[in-house]
Amino acid sequence: MPSEGARQTSVWVLETGQPGGIGPAHALAGRLGCTFLRLKDAQLREEDWPLPGLILTAGVKAGLAGLSLRRKMQVPVVHCGMRGAATLAFSRLFDETVLSAFHPYETTNVHVIPVLGPLSVVSPELYERAGRLWQERLEHLPQPRIAVRLESGWNAVNEEVVTAGRQLEMALRTFGGSILIAVGASVPNEMVESFVNALGSCFKLVWRHGEPDDDPSLGFIACADAVIVYGSRISTLVEVAASSLPVFLGHVPGRLGAYGRFARSLIEQDNIRVFDSDFSPWPRKPLDEAGRVAFIIKRRFALLESI
Repeated sequence: MPSEGARQTSVWVLETGQPGGIGPAHALAGRLGCTFLRLKDAQLREEDWPLPGLILTAGVKAGLAGLSLRRKMQVPVVHCGMRGAATLAFSRLFDETVLSAFHPYETTNVHVIPVLGPLSVVSPELYERAGRLWQERLEHLPQPRIAVRLESGWNAVNEEVVTAGRQLEMALRTFGGSILIAVGASVPNEMVESFVNALGSCFKLVWRHGEPDDDPSLGFIACADAVIVYGSRISTLVEVAASSLPVFLGHVPGRLGAYGRFARSLIEQDNIRVFDSDFSPWPRKPLDEAGRVAFIIKRRFALLESI
């Protein structure tokens, strides 16, 4: 039997084929300001659960399951996916469809909500909470603090890695301060060591993925004055772009591939810039597509206004 808390759930979330277990439907549900239930099996006994106010789906199987529940329960379904010919055709079956792309686009379909990049659970509000949690732990570090995300997918030879590290080290000599480095999963140890060693005697704090300490990635950014990304993980770029800091890429993105298209779209919007040894800020708006879509969903479905 479901718990009492689950019985008060207003939104159901169905997701299939989501790496890491958290997909766009989950990210969107977390921004609606109501309780939600993640379902692993759509074949549940309906008498055990109150009718939800909304069903969010992601993935083909989850989308079909959501449509089945929609017919049985007469509950609206919002599907989240990546933009493409198949998903555009599929979108006609749902009440609303959230379609992500790696470059801005427009649509004449009033039931399609265009989104730049994948939806993420990381938000400006999450950075505020991370800042409160980590501020005391990091307040001893000199300012300005530069957060660095060293991620997989940086196809650089050792000389390029060393050059990037020295460029950052020279900038720190000019501006002073400290470097907070969070190393992601699957980054070669040789690359990490070359980059860190190239920073010389700069005041730096390094955390590597897999270490027993709490993951400080969000805390580093929340307590920093600027952030630089090395690597080509789209999810990382979405996360750092959700902050209010100046966001820099440590290397010029390629023209091919999803990451290259997405990064160049953000550069064209002047949302991020390629690092040129200057940490100076500029007016930029945090990328919070999940928050924007949540506002649209709550406005379009009056039944959510009272949640």
